[in-house]
Amino acid sequence: MRFPKPAPRLLSKRKAAAAKATDWRKVRVVVLKRDGHRCRACSSTQGLEVHHVVMRSLGGKDDATNLIALCRDCHRSVHGHVLILRWNGHGNPASTVRFDWVTETRSA
Repeated sequence: MRFPKPAPRLLSKRKAAAAKATDWRKVRVVVLKRDGHRCRACSSTQGLEVHHVVMRSLGGKDDATNLIALCRDCHRSVHGHVLILRWNGHGNPASTVRFDWVTETRSA
């Protein structure tokens, strides 16, 4: 009896990575369309990126209910802790998120 030769692990990793990239592109298109191809924080239409409301490290998923469209500048501001995303922990994060700009400066 002959058994089929197993596929090399590297090939299966590449296939998995390609499938994940394809899935990400699809969900990105859905999020941008849902958000009207505008930044949710400032309404810009330039340099749009997709951002997780609940970070993946905290259990956030790569689906449209956890993703929002942000322009490059607002996305940097979120990661720089100048623009704070607030979500009450109930319902759909993408539809219930609020934005708070940090306006006070800290003195040393």
